Amino acid sequence: MTKPLVSIIVPTYNVERYVEECIDALLAQTYPNTEIIVLDDASTDATVYLLKQYTEEIILIENEKNEGQGARRNQGLQIASGKYIYFMDADDWLEKEALKECVELAEKTSAELVRFNGLAFYQDDQSAVNENNYDFSQTLENNRLYTGEEALLKNRKAFTPSPCLYLVKKDLIDQNNLSFIEGVLHEDEYFTTVLFANTQRLIYLNKNYYHRRYRTASTMTEQTKQHKLRSFNSYIKVFQALEEEFEKPKYSETQKQFIKRQLLSIYNGLLVSDVHPEMKSRLKKFKSVTLKDKLFVLGARFKQQLRR
Repeated sequence: MTKPLVSIIVPTYNVERYVEECIDALLAQTYPNTEIIVLDDASTDATVYLLKQYTEEIILIENEKNEGQGARRNQGLQIASGKYIYFMDADDWLEKEALKECVELAEKTSAELVRFNGLAFYQDDQSAVNENNYDFSQTLENNRLYTGEEALLKNRKAFTPSPCLYLVKKDLIDQNNLSFIEGVLHEDEYFTTVLFANTQRLIYLNKNYYHRRYRTASTMTEQTKQHKLRSFNSYIKVFQALEEEFEKPKYSETQKQFIKRQLLSIYNGLLVSDVHPEMKSRLKKFKSVTLKDKLFVLGARFKQQLRR
């Protein structure tokens, strides 16, 4: 049986300390038929120098302009020729059997999306960050195929935006003309929400394949005022893109509810953001957030505070 090609898309930017571990883990995959597309985003350290030692084993694209992870992932999608797509962050690593087991399950069940677990660890310490692991076993059943509205419900209950935590059929991306928002942080919030909304066949592997590194000054950990402002502005753009998606007539009521849930989650995050109050006046322009929605968000926040 022909083994379908998996395109692995890896954006890189100033990750000289970690990129070799990442690429080595991808080259060690027990699944043989892969193309590793590495797209450097104008690194200023030794990242590209280190990547050049792999040029016989990877497709290396050097970019002269820094445009962000969303732009590089989109660039990778334009190049990718695989039946399946896997997105990898360059400072993390993947268990060697991950792609083999995901592809075999996808081929056996015709699943469009294969989800799995991840473990977080601190920058220079392999010990786990217990409070931020990605374990979906409380919601998803191992090796069970979910279809239609049940797949959507399960993706809603076990939502996480990171595209590093699933293998996806490229047809699903192409048929929905799906791409990442460019020039923002949190670009995966939009991509994964729309992807999940359109997924009809989902399956889950209850295995910790992905290892996510928490490091200083990353998108997930940086807390400067400038970063908070950029994060706020990025979420505004993500919200607006999802709002446009929500208005499309192609979606069923259940799909719209799913997208609306993500909109309200982002809206709530913007409301409590640590930015100047004047910045939040922009939230009044959100057409999709009704008075009922605002009361729902306030009630949900109140319930959450009571549980603490």
